[in-house]
Amino acid sequence: MITLSRTQIVGAELIDSDTIRINGIQEDHIYGMEIHLDVNVPKGEIVSIEGWMKRYTNPVCTEAVDVLQNAVGINLREEKWEYRLMKNIGRKGCEHFAEILIECGRSFDQARMAKDLEGALKADPALDQQQFCSQWVKDHPEIEAGCLARSR
Repeated sequence: MITLSRTQIVGAELIDSDTIRINGIQEDHIYGMEIHLDVNVPKGEIVSIEGWMKRYTNPVCTEAVDVLQNAVGINLREEKWEYRLMKNIGRKGCEHFAEILIECGRSFDQARMAKDLEGALKADPALDQQQFCSQWVKDHPEIEAGCLARSR
């Protein structure tokens, strides 16, 4: 029996007050890759990206690393940003890179909210976190189409 197990891990860290670095790893029994992208928080724009192929099927795969630069300038706030990433990264380079990049982009709003929650908890350790998160979603109309907003 042929089986496939794929793992994607996405994490984010605050680099400075205007930049979130999102790290993505995708591993399965054939491919292994990692990306780091920096996103400008106020604009939602990818400002830099780098990637590595750790395991791949043929030498052409590594050429997709350079194609990742096509993601710079894409705004995670614009309509159909996932389509643009798949078109500019997946079709021109590597669909696996595009898949992990899209998952990284989807975590942008959660990272923003976590950053703001951390600051609010420092100011008030007794803060009602659920209430804070509900209010945060209401205060950020730009995420209206995202999964955070659907949980209101």
